Amino acid sequence: MEQSKTIEFVKLDDIMQYLESVDREETGEDTFEWLEENGEEIHAIRANDMVVGLAIIVDDVEGFLYVYIFPAQRNKGYGKLAVDAAEQRMIGASAKSVHTAWLNGDEKALRFAERNGYKRTHASAFMAYHGKAFPEEDLPIRHYRDEDYPEAFRMYAEAFHVMRLSTGWFPDSAVRQPSEEERRYWAEHTDDGYVYLSGSEIVGYGAIDGTELDVVSIKIPHQGKGLGRKFVTYLTNRILEKGEGEPVLWCVVGNDKARALYDSLGYEEVCRNDFAVKKLGK
Repeated sequence: MEQSKTIEFVKLDDIMQYLESVDREETGEDTFEWLEENGEEIHAIRANDMVVGLAIIVDDVEGFLYVYIFPAQRNKGYGKLAVDAAEQRMIGASAKSVHTAWLNGDEKALRFAERNGYKRTHASAFMAYHGKAFPEEDLPIRHYRDEDYPEAFRMYAEAFHVMRLSTGWFPDSAVRQPSEEERRYWAEHTDDGYVYLSGSEIVGYGAIDGTELDVVSIKIPHQGKGLGRKFVTYLTNRILEKGEGEPVLWCVVGNDKARALYDSLGYEEVCRNDFAVKKLGK
């Protein structure tokens, strides 16, 4: 199709005029705010010299893609063309897979994703904390160090594997294996990584990404002892200290123990998304 050659992804200095064409209820609060921030991963979708939508493109080994076509420009093939063009770009950036998401229950988005080769993996609740800082305790928590990686990654990978199996979403889950690439990433973000200690043993690992509580894991033999609650309150306070916005997190639907903890601490569900993944290349 000749039109496919005209699809471009361009950065916008001023995104506000285009956000007026975005239905906030369609995208969900978290995705709309992501678009609104207009970071490096936000692009306009331009076809035939006209902006027809917006895209979130995260170029990584495990990339992320979100395509939003303005309502007035739908049913013209732009969505399919944009997905294909973005995937080719991500393959060029050495992506092995690409993830996407949409509001839970959006059947049109589900069908579009499936037609484009994406397989739904799970649903997750986006939650926000609107309260004040928690009382501080003197806890054996410190910043992550590179030498922590073998022990911290192993306990994190095992804990998340057990969690994934418990939700029923990931019957084929396997314990993730360490990689030099991931170790480098953790090393580059030591200021945002934390380990929870019991003596010299690492029993917890958590990370902060902006205002998001990215990962929180407690070593399996130490679960059920209240360490998770203490760790979450500690990390929530660190986010509040930044003064950059309310603490937020994602909780996989079916992870009932974690959800009960977040609810009890005052985190509230903002929206719920479905997530899907597609393998790229051969």
